[in-house]
Amino acid sequence: MSQAIPSKAQERLQVIKAHFLTFVILVAASTLLARLTWLQLLQNNYYQARAVENSTRVTFLRAPRGIIYDRHGNLLATNKQTISMIAIPNELEHCQDLASRLSRVIDEPQAKLLNILLKAKASNSVLPVVIERDIDVRTVSRFYDQKLFLPGIDILPDISRNYPQGEIAAHVLGYCGEITQSQLKRRPERRMGDVVGQDGVERLYDVQLRGIDGEQRARVNAVGQSISAETSKPVITREPQAGLPIVLSIDLDLQQTAYEALGNRSGAVVAVDPQTGEVLALVSRPSFDPNVFTRKINKAVWKRINAPDHPLYNRALSGFPPGSVWKAITLLTALECKAVKPDTKLHVSGGISLGGFFFGDWTKSTGLFDLVKCLAWSRDSAFYQMGLKLKPEQIKEWGVKFGAGRTTGIELRHEGQGLVPDSAWKLRVYHEKWYPGNTLHMSIGQTYVQVTPAQAARIFAGLGMRGRVPDLHLVIKIGDRQIPSPRPEKVKVHSQYLDVVLAGLKAVVASGTGGATRLGSIEVAGKTGSAEAPPVGSKTHAWFACYAPADHPRIAICAFVEHGGHGGSTCAPIARAVLQKFFGLEVQKPTEPNKVPKPKPKPKRN
Repeated sequence: MSQAIPSKAQERLQVIKAHFLTFVILVAASTLLARLTWLQLLQNNYYQARAVENSTRVTFLRAPRGIIYDRHGNLLATNKQTISMIAIPNELEHCQDLASRLSRVIDEPQAKLLNILLKAKASNSVLPVVIERDIDVRTVSRFYDQKLFLPGIDILPDISRNYPQGEIAAHVLGYCGEITQSQLKRRPERRMGDVVGQDGVERLYDVQLRGIDGEQRARVNAVGQSISAETSKPVITREPQAGLPIVLSIDLDLQQTAYEALGNRSGAVVAVDPQTGEVLALVSRPSFDPNVFTRKINKAVWKRINAPDHPLYNRALSGFPPGSVWKAITLLTALECKAVKPDTKLHVSGGISLGGFFFGDWTKSTGLFDLVKCLAWSRDSAFYQMGLKLKPEQIKEWGVKFGAGRTTGIELRHEGQGLVPDSAWKLRVYHEKWYPGNTLHMSIGQTYVQVTPAQAARIFAGLGMRGRVPDLHLVIKIGDRQIPSPRPEKVKVHSQYLDVVLAGLKAVVASGTGGATRLGSIEVAGKTGSAEAPPVGSKTHAWFACYAPADHPRIAICAFVEHGGHGGSTCAPIARAVLQKFFGLEVQKPTEPNKVPKPKPKPKRN
């Protein structure tokens, strides 16, 4: 049977199908052509950059922190070359297994390492994250033994902080450490694992000191390994810029002398230039080695920096009862408030009775003393008599004028303000009125009064400069910029009244309780102090504050020893050693009263 001839309707259907198929093919071809054009022409630069990125490892070049110098150019803080272990976030896989292997290499808890790796991986950054810095040779060796099983982990040269003077200037310089999570939130421009200043000058001037990190790139394969020695050679794409150098007013020789003179006792020494307020020495002991914060802290180091004697505590900026060094303020207040006259003489004795309480003097000897002699021999009974005629607000006014009860201006955190109380303060804090006996204690620097060693040095600088009270400061140069000294505060004081106080301070050293600081041809003026402090029955805090030369001061010093006993026998020799160093005299190292020298062995008879 012959095949049927297709109808015209079927022919039209076939034509439509052919046209539709042609249309589909043309649309598909056009789409592919458009996409190809988009990828090859319009997006060429983007995908080329992605390809390079996927075959390139980016690492930072740590910028050296700015060097910190003393006033004579001696190094206080510098940098050293170290090796750090890093993680490359976009190359990390199987973090649980990686943390387990890594913990055996660097001897860190697996949980801690896992936390670091997971945070790094979550960032998906091409920049590395520091896992461990300043690693030793044995750790490097263990790493290379296991490198094949540690994808995304590498080591590279790094820079860490170095403090060549160790403990000597620790409370001035502070220390550097890895940035914390809370700091990272406040400073989004920093990276996880960055090293920042954590205390002292290092923290306050971190922005100026830190510099700008550089960058280098190296070719790697899909698993982050070097392709060959030639192609994987790093190329520096941005040179690191070092931080700005900083020059401090500290005199390293004077700082070391003060540190050694204080010895192993808890206390502080502060020396300042009365004319400019520049801090020449600031020592607090016990101290700590800031180098320990640049590397992993082991249990022994952790125990030491958290010891009961609080080595991180800056005693130079902390308040303590000042004892008799405060009597210079009381005497000036009594004169200015007309409680006594320059020619007044007072009967001194073993103490006075008031309100059923007996307020004792440190000695029972009696006599009629002028005001100069009262200050020279620190007679409590004389200052009690002045206190009976004064209000606490009057003593506070003159104390605050010369720098008590407020910060000194020094560029360090955690500076205490001390305390100069009055009746309103006692009512607010203790909910009771101020009694006359409180004023007697205040007049001799006991009970509520609190002064920092730095404040005491400033107060005596202001007295020696006849009412020109300097603002203390440490930084004298940043980079090429000289930092001018702040203008001193000027206290209006009657010259004839101030003369009495200054004569008394001279007499303290020339013929009174501060004789241990006599320097022959260089006249020293100062005041000893012994302040009662808890626990009950313990030795008093020891103080000595002074300035020299007496008529044209070039240096003011405060030496303080916790529970050191008498200021004249404990702290005056410390101040003398600093004075001798400053004036170029032979330094006589003070002995520590608590240490009894061992007797020399007797020669054996033959």
